[in-house]
Amino acid sequence: MKKSKKNVFRILSVILMFVMVVSAMNGNTVSAKTAKAKTDKKKNVVVLYFSATGTTKGAAQRIKKATKGKMISIKAAEPYTEADLDYGDDESRVTKEHESADSPAKSSVRPKISNLKSIKKAVKKADVVYIGYPIWWGEAPHIVYTLVEGVSLKGKTVVPFSTSISSGLGSSAKHLKTKAKISSKTKWLKGRNFYDIPSQKTVNKWVKGLKY
Repeated sequence: MKKSKKNVFRILSVILMFVMVVSAMNGNTVSAKTAKAKTDKKKNVVVLYFSATGTTKGAAQRIKKATKGKMISIKAAEPYTEADLDYGDDESRVTKEHESADSPAKSSVRPKISNLKSIKKAVKKADVVYIGYPIWWGEAPHIVYTLVEGVSLKGKTVVPFSTSISSGLGSSAKHLKTKAKISSKTKWLKGRNFYDIPSQKTVNKWVKGLKY
């Protein structure tokens, strides 16, 4: 009789152990699915860009397609004319902006943005903010400083990108970061330069590799 009770106890112990193992496995599966769901949650992306000749706009369009984000042009309240963009002219608008200080970060020149209000609204809802611009004298244009100083990027993932046929991103993004409205939760990525309007394949590969 005692032997029979021992056998029953052993069988119940095995069954109990089996139930505990299965429960633990199911719990881990649920946790894994929950974690994956959080990871796979679609990011709200905004692609902001300032483009003087159309090259940066072309890059922004491809980033928009790769991210399925919202694309917004940074519009100067006083649009830049062809004469304004003549960096070979000592009296041109861009030359005067450039010569206003050692760098745009140190300059007091901040061209107004006509659609700043709509940009703020879009960025507020975003998780990821791409900021694109052409390279002028190795730096981002002064109007891009107007943007980062006037729009809160606190808690956002920021991805700078530039276009230039002669130089790379350089320190332009780092200098923008020093003047930007950010917080300890802002994730400011390294970014990259495109030497012309990139192919969609190139942009897709770059965006995929960011893993934000």
